[in-house]
Amino acid sequence: MKISTKVAVIGAGPAGISAAIAAARLGLAVALVGDRPVLGGNSSSEIRVWTRGAVGGGNLYAEEMGVWGEVKLRNLYINPHANPVLWDDVLLEQVTQYPNITLVMNTHITTLEQDDQQRVTQVSGFQLGTEKQVFIKASVFIDCTGDGTLGRLAGVPFHMGAEGRDTYGESMAPDGEKRSTFGNTIFFYANQRNGPISYTAPNFAYSLHQVEEMLGKGGRIVNEQMNGCDYWWFEIGGAGNTIDDAQDIAFELRRMVLGIWNYIKNSGKFNADNLALTWVGSVPGKRESRRMVTHTVLTQQDVLQNRSFSEAAFYGGWHMDFHPSEGIHADEDYCEQIPVQVYSIPLGTLFNAKVPNLLFAGRDIGTSHVAFSSTRIMNTCALSGQAAATLAHQCIHTGTAPAQLSKAQVQAVQQTLLREDMFIPGVKALDKDDLAPLAVVSSGFGYSKGAEDEAGTVPVLKNTFLMLPKAAQQPQFLLTATHDTQLEYTCYSAPLPSRLALGPPLGSYKQPVKKGRQWVAPVVPEAAEGFCLLVMQENPAVEIVTAATQLTGFLGGQTDIPGHWFPIVRINNGHELYGPQNVVNGFGRPWQNPNCWVSQPGKQPSLTLRWEETQTIRRIILYANPDLSLELTSAHPEQWDTHHAFKARTGMPAQLPRTIEVYAATEAGEDKLVAKVADNWKRMIEIPLEYPTQARQIKVVFVSNYGAKVAELFEIRVY
Repeated sequence: MKISTKVAVIGAGPAGISAAIAAARLGLAVALVGDRPVLGGNSSSEIRVWTRGAVGGGNLYAEEMGVWGEVKLRNLYINPHANPVLWDDVLLEQVTQYPNITLVMNTHITTLEQDDQQRVTQVSGFQLGTEKQVFIKASVFIDCTGDGTLGRLAGVPFHMGAEGRDTYGESMAPDGEKRSTFGNTIFFYANQRNGPISYTAPNFAYSLHQVEEMLGKGGRIVNEQMNGCDYWWFEIGGAGNTIDDAQDIAFELRRMVLGIWNYIKNSGKFNADNLALTWVGSVPGKRESRRMVTHTVLTQQDVLQNRSFSEAAFYGGWHMDFHPSEGIHADEDYCEQIPVQVYSIPLGTLFNAKVPNLLFAGRDIGTSHVAFSSTRIMNTCALSGQAAATLAHQCIHTGTAPAQLSKAQVQAVQQTLLREDMFIPGVKALDKDDLAPLAVVSSGFGYSKGAEDEAGTVPVLKNTFLMLPKAAQQPQFLLTATHDTQLEYTCYSAPLPSRLALGPPLGSYKQPVKKGRQWVAPVVPEAAEGFCLLVMQENPAVEIVTAATQLTGFLGGQTDIPGHWFPIVRINNGHELYGPQNVVNGFGRPWQNPNCWVSQPGKQPSLTLRWEETQTIRRIILYANPDLSLELTSAHPEQWDTHHAFKARTGMPAQLPRTIEVYAATEAGEDKLVAKVADNWKRMIEIPLEYPTQARQIKVVFVSNYGAKVAELFEIRVY
């Protein structure tokens, strides 16, 4: 089988899927090559690790969108119970909808050819089941294998294990280089049946004695209610070589899992008589192997200090999440998680100039082992795939190698990423082809007062927080108190706050509170920027009144518990904070400000754009609100435990538009319907007009959403 294409994406996990779709959306012919029968990598039904990212790491309004976000929203729409088997079909549907993607599965790439300039000219491998040798030629290759397979074949240097402290000057690195890595994991699933189900373990399974020796150390426990991702700490192999020893590691994991299942069923310590084992993973989920040495290597300092990069292309926000290489056999805790704020990752982590047309995405991008502990999470890997594909598009379009891109060409990559719904912290949209910033944007009914529809109250417990935008002018929150007291809190601020990585405090305050209901305006220090997080000391006499309506930028919760609620709030500058001008300010989601327009409750929401001169309009793009402070995961456990630090969604995002109509003003001044969207499930809503339309004014009417009383929109673009 011979394939000739523009972009060859090798590896079909989250990074590879995102790279393939992103390249296809940009008009490139793509070959997506996976070595398994299903898409999804660690998230597939073969392995069943649930996708997580920056929100899971405690960062508010930080859920990953772009290509991967669209896939996750599609999963929520047609697979609301997060069945990992149906997730496979969602991925397959999203990939196969693009005719310019050639999908090649069950194919392991084993050879690579290069020319005298070290450019990759062809890769080849063997396809299981068909007995075919597959040969692929491409202009650009993207290594999304996780193991850096193409990089190794092409002679790109790499690290495997932890670098020594002196390599990148990292305080968290070991004194000297360590070959050990994070290990591999397999899961199992069990269900209750109507009657007793017996189990006899195979003779290769761990004995009850071996299992008891492992459990209890480092917080490792099992019970009859746990399933799947509950057992993410089933980990072995990091002390060996997760590539060379893969088969031995897989067998050892199976021995361990079946031994633990036997322990649950037959030790007499659990109520497990009616439990039946329904699934055991046969393919281990791999955390770490090779990391390529790239043009720029992301380090501990970059992550913890939120360093800015002129070529920033995507972001991370999961904890620095360290696991002992001995895995389940270690005496130490099964992980150490150090929370971080959202940080930028540059294009330079995606290539090594030695091989001009080879890019990297996923687990094998250029990071130190310390930084990798955060970037390895699947949502971040997916973002790197979209960034790599967009970089490939620019290199093909300009005939320029990645290391030779000019400042303007790097900015073009960034602007393309922003248009395709990538969030790049601090980078503003400046699209010269977008007509929307040239228009006067207005709304008949804007949000002005705040959230005032009461839902209940929550007590002020230890670590209760209130989040608010600094730009809000003296916002007031509604409290109740059983007697005169005071509310004590400490203020933190950030462009996008984290409930876990708070940063340095800006000051501590004591707010008098009288008995009964009252509005309280908290003190916001002048030094604060962006969003403020007010973290309170416990006060059993005070409760905060909550709202049924979400107002982007105002949240409440507890720093040590996932999920949030919405405070009742009054603001004095609602027309400014949530006015229609926000949809053309260059930011498609919260950063420093809410950056969204909010309609007035009870009114038909609409936005009008008017130009001084007639424009030719062919396409409109809207960027809506999918509730960016709740995780969108591919799957999730059936029984929740506090160590998951996860808050499940209960349905489609209430604020997401469902039905939209677009009207253009005719010469006679009448509004003519030129486009309609029904049953929308996307955040990035592309609305092509059937015919190019000449108009000086268009109106976007938000007919319905998924249950919210107001419409919200972050950004509108017109082309």
